[in-house]
Formats: sequence, structure tokens, C-alpha cells
Amino acid sequence: MGRLERLLNKADDFKEAGRFEEALKELNKATEIAPYDPDVYLSIALTYDAMEDFETSIHYFKKSLNLNSEDPYIWTQLGITLSRMSRYSESINAFEQALEIDPNHVFSKWHLALAYRTTGLYEDALRNFEECLSSDSDLDYIKEEIYYQLGLCYFDMGWTREALTEFRKHVERCPNDNWAQLSIGNCYFDFGWIDESAAKFKEVIGMSPGFIPAYNSLALSLAEKGWYDDALDVLRTALQIAPEDESVQDNMDYIQSLKDDDDGNKGIMLLALIIQLIKNKKGNSSEQE
Repeated sequence: MGRLERLLNKADDFKEAGRFEEALKELNKATEIAPYDPDVYLSIALTYDAMEDFETSIHYFKKSLNLNSEDPYIWTQLGITLSRMSRYSESINAFEQALEIDPNHVFSKWHLALAYRTTGLYEDALRNFEECLSSDSDLDYIKEEIYYQLGLCYFDMGWTREALTEFRKHVERCPNDNWAQLSIGNCYFDFGWIDESAAKFKEVIGMSPGFIPAYNSLALSLAEKGWYDDALDVLRTALQIAPEDESVQDNMDYIQSLKDDDDGNKGIMLLALIIQLIKNKKGNSSEQE
């Protein structure tokens, strides 16, 4: 192993440990040894990305591409950083550039599909996810996530039945995935199967008592049945676990408003009934006279 490779490996170890300044010191040494090596600038870009200094990261990705514009991996990493900045149009261009170089580059295709889904281009996302699924990729995270991502696409398109099928495939492989289990409950809710959705959300809470999204979803299911007090009790429990979670308080305010409206409507209906009874009584009295 040469000195440059040792420096890059050491810098990568520092990066993975969160010791970014030490990583950059090693990479500065690497630039002195190999000032025209694209991998050195790629490593610098990835380090700044890990530091969430995205603008600097992009600067070094472009410097790496200036030295080697035919590497789909560099283009893909640039696209990932752009996605992290919500610059999706630019990230999609970067992923497409990678695929022009290598149409079978599954890593690029996967991230292109994610960007398409995020921007609402669901049919394009589905096509790319399905191509990833039919590939012989040995990337474990793609194999683990593919059905979940397909399910999210279908759900966002309003194809709830197809979404449920994909979520169930994912859960067969990853039964402890809270988000996938929650998504199944969301499908039940979307179908109007409120009892089934509430049961699923309770199951998720039983699996992971600290998973706040399940409390929010359970509360909304209970509120859908008109069980506002039970829903509010669920959210109070969630607040004890995560007192700073604004989503819980937002849902409490929403459900309390539903309860207040319902109580108000009941009050109006009761008042109308009383007035009608009084009118009926007066009418009966007049007839007797």
C-alpha cells in the first residue's frame, strides 16, 4: 500500500469517526502528493458533505470532475449532496449524467429514483426503482429498501392497494422496520379500515414505545371514530416521552378543536330539540284551550 492510499484510508477512518479536522489534515497531505488525483478531491468533497458544509463539498466534487468527468460514481455523489440541499433539478441532472456514462449504474439509478419520488415524478421513480429491482445489484441497502420505496411511490400516487402489497413484502424481510409497519397502518386508514389501522398503530407502539409517529397516527385513528378523549390521552402519553415534539402538540390542538366543534354541535342540536319540545308543548296547550 502506497503512501497516498494510506493517507486516504486514514482520512476515511477519521471521517467515519466524526473527526473531520483530522481527516482534512490527512487529505491536505494527499493533495501535496497527488495534486491531480480526482480521488483525493472526491474524498475531500465527501468529508465536507459529512460536515454538512455542502457548498464546499460541491466545489470539491466539481474539482474532482474536472480531472475525471467520466466517473459515474463522482457524478452520483455530487447528485446526492445536491439532493441533501433540496436542489433536486440539479441533482437529477447529475444522476442522469452518471447514467449516460454507465446506463447500468444501479447506484445512480437508485438515487435518481429517490429524487424523482421526492419531486412528485412518481412514474419515473417507479420505472427506475423497478429497474433496480430487476438488476443483479449486490447493494444490500437497495435489496432491503426497494419494496418500501415502491410502496411509498404507490401510496403517494393514491394507489393504496398496490402500496399495501409492497409494504407487506418489505415487512416480510424487515419485520422490525417501524416506518414500514406504520405505512401499513396508514394504508388501512386510507381504506377507511379504522379499527384495523388503530390496531396496527398499537402494535407498532408495543414494538417501539418511543416511536412518536405511531402515537400521532393512533390518535388520529381514534379521533376518526369520534373518540376524542382517548385520542388526547394517547398524545399526552407521547408528550411525556417527547415533550419537545411539535407534531404531538399540533395534533393535540387539532383533535381538541374537533372535540370542541363536536361538543358545540351537540349543544346546538340539544338547544334545537328543547325549542322544538317547547313549541310542541305550546301547541298542545293551545289545542286543549
